[in-house]
Amino acid sequence: MKEENLIFIVSQPRSGSTYLQNLLSNNRQTNTCSEPWILLNFVNQLNPKLTKTDYDNKLAADAFNDYLQKYDMLDYHKMQKEFILNLYKPMFNGYEFVIDKTPRYWEILEELVALFPKSKIIILKRNPIDVAKSMIKTWNIKTFKKLAHFKRDLLLAPPRLKNFSDTHKNNPNVYSLRYEDLIADTTVEVKKLYNWCGIAYDETVLDTSKNVKYKGKYGDPYQNSELGYTHSKVESQTKELTTKFVGFLRGYANYLREDFLLEYGHYKVEGLKPKKTRAFSQFAHFSNERAKNYALKKELKYFIKHIFYSLLNKSIYLKKESNS
Repeated sequence: MKEENLIFIVSQPRSGSTYLQNLLSNNRQTNTCSEPWILLNFVNQLNPKLTKTDYDNKLAADAFNDYLQKYDMLDYHKMQKEFILNLYKPMFNGYEFVIDKTPRYWEILEELVALFPKSKIIILKRNPIDVAKSMIKTWNIKTFKKLAHFKRDLLLAPPRLKNFSDTHKNNPNVYSLRYEDLIADTTVEVKKLYNWCGIAYDETVLDTSKNVKYKGKYGDPYQNSELGYTHSKVESQTKELTTKFVGFLRGYANYLREDFLLEYGHYKVEGLKPKKTRAFSQFAHFSNERAKNYALKKELKYFIKHIFYSLLNKSIYLKKESNS
């Protein structure tokens, strides 16, 4: 088990990461699993600012750092690294390489490099507007409160991925790839990636029909479909967007800016006229916390209503009993 043989695939959700994972793991040297989210379980240590808890996580992190400073004989970074690396050990059993495909590692990219500087990181980019469309269609999103659960993925991920790619453009262990190029010229792009990773390549890896390593609870919802991957995907992606979501996409394109899209991946806004829209403003002001509170209030309202009618029915029943 070598740190340099650990490969990370990082992207926005709905950027083709499962497809890339399928292609890269379709050989005898490489193992993977659905989406392990291993490092995200240590975010409170890797990046305490990202963690919101009932207790004060910032205070807890500060207290722990104070402890580590007092007992500097503890090489905590080394101990933490060894512990986390051991969590990948079962996947290395019988394999030379292991792929951790967890798109939301975009939240901790710099922490990832600091923890595993010798590991390989693949940054997979896709036109963010197409990402948003795919989210809405794939997950059958009908309201902005539901879409708000992916707010960070839509608003923060693209600039973070771009900044990381720019900062590490000379890092031999970081590889940036566009999903569009992977689809347009799969053979060429996959061969380049195999060579970069150090995995033996032959054309049989392109036929992924028998590869099941990437399947599991998390990841592309089409991967486990009983109707078949292609049929399910086509059926979902051909759905027409409602007017309000077309308005959202126009506002999203305006938020991203045409100059950013060009710098990010030579992307262009096609079929949409970028402009400020009420739909995007509604989405932008609908925080994840508001979405949770909305659901909670709805539950509470139902609960109170249920109790009220139960008491009312009981009162009517007792009144009838006393009159009889």
